[in-house]
Amino acid sequence: HHGVGLVVHQRAKIGAGCVLRHGVTIGEKRAGGACPVLEDGVETGAYAILLGGIRVGAGALVGAGAVVVRDVEAGEIVAGNPAVVIGKREA
Repeated sequence: HHGVGLVVHQRAKIGAGCVLRHGVTIGEKRAGGACPVLEDGVETGAYAILLGGIRVGAGALVGAGAVVVRDVEAGEIVAGNPAVVIGKREA
């Protein structure tokens, strides 16, 4: 969805039904380091950055421009730099 300018590391794992908007970066923090795992249904806003050996739980929402360097639980909404939890999606 609007997937222009995406940077996705070859070792990143992305589940089914994820939405990666334009300018999203998913990769390692350091050369040879761990890469993010996005579970099913994760939605990322434009220009979000997800780095390192993190897990983003199913149905989580990452806000536009957020910098995610820690795990995100299923259904959480995160935003900011560094990203913090600002809410929970309704089931």
